[in-house]
Amino acid sequence: MLKLTVDPIVLQTLKRAMPKTDKADHALSRYVEILRQMMEQALLRMDTNLYRHYKYFNLSTHDLSNQVGQYRINGERIYLHSWLEKNNVALVYNKEPGLKGKSYSQVKLTDLVTVTDTMDVTKLKGQKVKDLEKLLRDPSLNDADFFYRMFPDFVNPIPAQIRQDYDYCPINIKSLKQFFVWLTLRANKINEVDRQLMVRHTEAILRIAQGGDGTLPMKKINSPFGRTYYEGINVQSVHGTLREGMLGKCYAYDIRTSVVSWKMGFAELCYNTIKNPRPFDVEFGASLAYLSDRTSFRNYVRIETFRNDMNISDDLQADLIKQALTALSFGARMTRNGWIDHSGKDHNPAIVKILRNPIHRDQFINCPLMQQFKEEQNRLDKFIYNYYKKADPSFLKNPILETSPNRPSSSKVMSYLYQHAETIVMNIVKTEVQKMGMKVLAVVHDGIYIDKRLALSERQEIEELMRSQTGIECWSLDEEKLEGYRGISAQVRLDEIAHKKFIADQERIAAGYKKKHH
Repeated sequence: MLKLTVDPIVLQTLKRAMPKTDKADHALSRYVEILRQMMEQALLRMDTNLYRHYKYFNLSTHDLSNQVGQYRINGERIYLHSWLEKNNVALVYNKEPGLKGKSYSQVKLTDLVTVTDTMDVTKLKGQKVKDLEKLLRDPSLNDADFFYRMFPDFVNPIPAQIRQDYDYCPINIKSLKQFFVWLTLRANKINEVDRQLMVRHTEAILRIAQGGDGTLPMKKINSPFGRTYYEGINVQSVHGTLREGMLGKCYAYDIRTSVVSWKMGFAELCYNTIKNPRPFDVEFGASLAYLSDRTSFRNYVRIETFRNDMNISDDLQADLIKQALTALSFGARMTRNGWIDHSGKDHNPAIVKILRNPIHRDQFINCPLMQQFKEEQNRLDKFIYNYYKKADPSFLKNPILETSPNRPSSSKVMSYLYQHAETIVMNIVKTEVQKMGMKVLAVVHDGIYIDKRLALSERQEIEELMRSQTGIECWSLDEEKLEGYRGISAQVRLDEIAHKKFIADQERIAAGYKKKHH
């Protein structure tokens, strides 16, 4: 939570222009509170060090001015935001003005405002467990007010509209509080930018859950490409470790290698069009190897890409290869360099962004297995594109699939087809899980989180329905058990006690040493 302290000169200047009663106090208090709220919202969106190092915030000064409103000052009705600027007591100034209705301005606080940030991770790391828990219980945070500020649709709700517009993610408040303690005191392997953003997201989700009914409302954005996204903080957009903290103990089921599995559902049809084909398991050998044992596949490519580079940990190498293969599955170009378009704007293919070291990138691209995999994926992409083009020529005339009038984009077409297939198959999974009496906690694109474990027979039954109802024979589900966060505070307390004992022992040893030599 942020606290803004304003230099007294601002109120003094305003009172001279609004001398009657306490109107100046009310006007300035309203301005400061709306500014504080907008800054907090900006921090929840911020995924860079912009705030930490430069104190810049991305927010709309137009909205700030309108929300604070106009006042009669010196006999003239004027927006308070404008008046403060004109009288040299502005609280913010624009560094980079945004486009009205399209983008935020980049603003900085003036020297007349001091910020106290209770969620600054560098300060939280120095807190004791009891202080962190007290902070999360602080009644001054007013969770109910925070909830309604985040979700104004719930102030005077229209039930039918709410049901249509929102999904809800149940929050395990106990687990999330334990996660907050772990995140602030123990999560040393998470980089500071991600850690800071997760701290803010954790606090916001806790306040929303505690101010409401124990859930996180998520306003739906239905993409024409087939997926459902959500506005603001939601179970899809948060870091995976925070997701586990939010949901607590549960089971995650996701479609194994979902994009490649979907494409391989067309492999038999594609094979029948190949002139003088080699055996099927040769024509699609790399893709079949990826589906049958993706761990070994990734490990082979990892070794070929990094060639025992000791400067990058095995875990990071594995993560980079996973990202690169996922990007290729979605149609990323396997090229070494970016390009510059007609407007002079730089473009980098996904592989360049993921494998930034040109040596690693070349070794990845030149890996024979990757060459074969990419060739097979390209062949399937082309076949699927033409398959749907022949089945429904009008399909490609959809404007959202075009890069320019009457010019469809193959990558957009493939994304559209896959995401619709993904939504269909995940609806099958969700429906069947609910029929079996399980509670669906969240759906994240090709994954579903439920409260209980599926029996092997139940999982196999769902997989059979996934295949039979979509015609994709490669669909299967991976299972992961999430433990949530339990007992972190207790363990950290033990660590604190042990540390205090260690310090006390060292002080006693030091004291004895000094006495011995005097």
